[in-house]
Amino acid sequence: MDSGVLHGWPIVATAVFSAVLGVLLACARSWWLADDKHFAVLSRTRLFRPLPLTIFGTVLAVAAALFFPGTDTTLDSGLTRPGADFGTFDRLLLALSLGAAAAATPFLVIVDIVVHRLPDRIVYPLIGTELLVLVLGQLLGESPIWALGLIAGAAGVLFFGSLYLIGRVLHARTMGLGDVKLVFIVFCVPTLFSAWAPALVFIIMMLIAGIVALITAAAKRSLRATTIAFGPAMLSGMWFGAVLAPNIL
Repeated sequence: MDSGVLHGWPIVATAVFSAVLGVLLACARSWWLADDKHFAVLSRTRLFRPLPLTIFGTVLAVAAALFFPGTDTTLDSGLTRPGADFGTFDRLLLALSLGAAAAATPFLVIVDIVVHRLPDRIVYPLIGTELLVLVLGQLLGESPIWALGLIAGAAGVLFFGSLYLIGRVLHARTMGLGDVKLVFIVFCVPTLFSAWAPALVFIIMMLIAGIVALITAAAKRSLRATTIAFGPAMLSGMWFGAVLAPNIL
């Protein structure tokens, strides 16, 4: 078998997983949104176009797989990027993890921007998928990175969940409960790229959120009246942090 095909199959698998899940999200949008008013708002906006979102998710999945340091990839030039300690089953699980996260990302970003929601019917199945991947990887895989993914995701939920509860007690505006749920994904997926990735993800997503908040406040000429969708900053930080961490940390 050609070495390029042999080494490239995890990338193809990631793209397939993402495309299939993206199509399912596109076809079932009235179900996972579960709100007629929000569905009507999304249907009227040019930002929400299921087919382009599905394509974008697939492209994102391929990009993530290409940049993953644990996937062997032989290019036409003969340049080979060697894998770490991932076996065949590890790579299949990696493809599912990246494919699911990439497929959901554009839908979550647009919905959060337009109606300020992170639908549970997308977030919960995504959490379940990543949990399944991490547990199976820990039990049956060859790489030790799966346990770190579980730890990072749980630590993120604990930290941001505490901030959310403190905000509720003090009647202060912090992050939403949907953001707290999404934190598990935002921290566990990048950990598969690098054990140090969550730290970079945190920095990047806070920088993005801060810049957007300042721009929004300047446009409204009021800092107190400023609210932003935090989900897009979190998801952007997740992917940027995942790809950059292996190279700069």
